[in-house]
Amino acid sequence: MIELGINGLGRIGKSLLIQCLKEKNIKINAINYPNYNIDNIVSYLTHDSIHKDVIKKEDIQVLDKSNIMIENQVIKLLDNREPQNNMWFDNNVNYLFDTTGVFLDKKGAEKHNVNYFIMCAPSKDDTKQFLYNGNHNDYNSEKIVSNSSCTTNSLVPLLKILNDKYEVNSANFLTVHAATASQRPIDGVHLKSRIHRSVFNNIIPHTTGASKSAIKILPSLEGKLHGSSVRIPTTNVSMVDLNVSLKKTECLDNILDYLKKRPELEINTDRHLVSSDFMTTTNPTIVDSHACMDMSNGEYKFTIWYDNEWSYSAQAIKLLKHMYNVNKYNDGLLDYDQIFKNRL
Repeated sequence: MIELGINGLGRIGKSLLIQCLKEKNIKINAINYPNYNIDNIVSYLTHDSIHKDVIKKEDIQVLDKSNIMIENQVIKLLDNREPQNNMWFDNNVNYLFDTTGVFLDKKGAEKHNVNYFIMCAPSKDDTKQFLYNGNHNDYNSEKIVSNSSCTTNSLVPLLKILNDKYEVNSANFLTVHAATASQRPIDGVHLKSRIHRSVFNNIIPHTTGASKSAIKILPSLEGKLHGSSVRIPTTNVSMVDLNVSLKKTECLDNILDYLKKRPELEINTDRHLVSSDFMTTTNPTIVDSHACMDMSNGEYKFTIWYDNEWSYSAQAIKLLKHMYNVNKYNDGLLDYDQIFKNRL
């Protein structure tokens, strides 16, 4: 059983919670959300403006001011802006998702004093980034890891398949990204960057770290991948416009037929779908076959849809379960070695 904690309860924290409740081998022991109001927490979890997959009112019960029961799981609510010593240990948390975006280096992660720490954003130091269907098989029981970004989780599975099969000469992409909580509804005086302009009525050019993160996960793309992004006034679901030059040329239909056979991604064949149709989807790499182009001479355009909240969380959970299986095996070997030494 995976004994889990979630630090932060924003859009990713909420998505993780709802999806983890459906996993038989995951038990959510504690959630940390500073200055919480328990009645507001219940309302937040049972209503959503975007996702209809919410917790039913009859499945949630307030036990006291700091404990709720959801679908027969008792979850402790913590109220700590800075991690307190043993706050996770005292609640039997072995794995922790950090969704705050605050603790993005090893020094910050270590403050939580938990066995396994998963950053739900790209790390700001040399912490290894692992991505399911990217480089997850390279995981070797590291204690502190990053699940990278939502855009990276969308890009990497397709890039890896294309590179393994056809070899990528070069690639560039534009992420057309839905608004995030960091943006403002109206303009303000103290503007740090263009994303602090009104989110409601602007298309806002912005930078992205997805290319750097993708290269960390797929080092063979070093010097070959570049990207940028724009923020648009929608609440959820983003799109990647990926342009790729392949060494081994092939007609686009054959490439798409090959991609259809790969379980890592999905192929959309309905030409009439738009971004909201991909709401609450779990696969981060949905290739829109009707929006792809063969530009000749080994140049191709791929359009990828992804739910930047829900599919990212689904990916993080896949990584969590993979880490648990690897660690269970390794921990078992260590326990056996210790037992053997004690017998000598």
